[in-house]
Amino acid sequence: MFDGTYTRRTMLRRSLGAVGAGAAAGIAGCSSLNPFGGGAGVYADWLPEPDDIGDSDHYRFTYLDTEALEANEDELPDNFDIDSFEDSWNPVDVDWEDTSMVLFFNAITVIEADFTREDVADDLEDADYDDDTDHQGHTIYLGPNELRAYAVGDSTIVLRTAAYGSDPVDSVEAVLDANNGEEDRYGDDSEDMAALTGELGGGAIVSGRTMEEIDNDNPDAGRFDHMVAAGSTTTINGETADRKWVIVYEEQDDVDTGDLEDWVDANDDGEFEAVDDISYNQNGRKGVVTGTIDTDDL
Repeated sequence: MFDGTYTRRTMLRRSLGAVGAGAAAGIAGCSSLNPFGGGAGVYADWLPEPDDIGDSDHYRFTYLDTEALEANEDELPDNFDIDSFEDSWNPVDVDWEDTSMVLFFNAITVIEADFTREDVADDLEDADYDDDTDHQGHTIYLGPNELRAYAVGDSTIVLRTAAYGSDPVDSVEAVLDANNGEEDRYGDDSEDMAALTGELGGGAIVSGRTMEEIDNDNPDAGRFDHMVAAGSTTTINGETADRKWVIVYEEQDDVDTGDLEDWVDANDDGEFEAVDDISYNQNGRKGVVTGTIDTDDL
């Protein structure tokens, strides 16, 4: 599995809070205006360059189209735990059914939802959060011990837990600036991320990350020579879902679809056990695996 993100089962079982804090497993099963093409703008616009929110050159993200998930809730696995998602943005009382998007990365969560701004402010003030400052049309509230910050707009909440060497208020401001186009986004800063999100596009669940170039390959485990980014996307079509896995390589000549086949074959009793109609192709410096799966097998 790709190092550093989430399997589809982990994605569905773990709380959003745990994943948002950067819990690690393999990216292989995670799973609109667009600056990079392919429908990624819904989430890509919110991703600031790594230096603006921490001390690393890379981070992972996971995006949920919660309207698509809600519309297909009856088809999802029984272990899809909505309560754990709602718990992750406590003390704010916003129902899962009222959200349209949830995006998490680097201890940051972005929520787009239908809520009353005054009600959210009351929730935070009751939990001893203080009105700290205003930024990009959002009011930023800083929590007890200055460990957590919420930026509250008319339909968007950005929350950040102090982590990764960055101040929580500075971090939510960086996210708002990126979304507003006033600071570079991850895809502006990294051609590898731009290539990844451009190929992934949108979906009900999208996840990805960049990384230092891989030089100790292990195709059976989803580690490929000269890999610099990896991600996956899931599009739900009722009882079935389309899956796509994307590997971005340093150069076009580095792409080896034979290695991708080895990876799938080595995991045909695990990650790819329930995936049908698997195909492999190359698009520039990207290797792409696609397939279909029953939605209740996600």
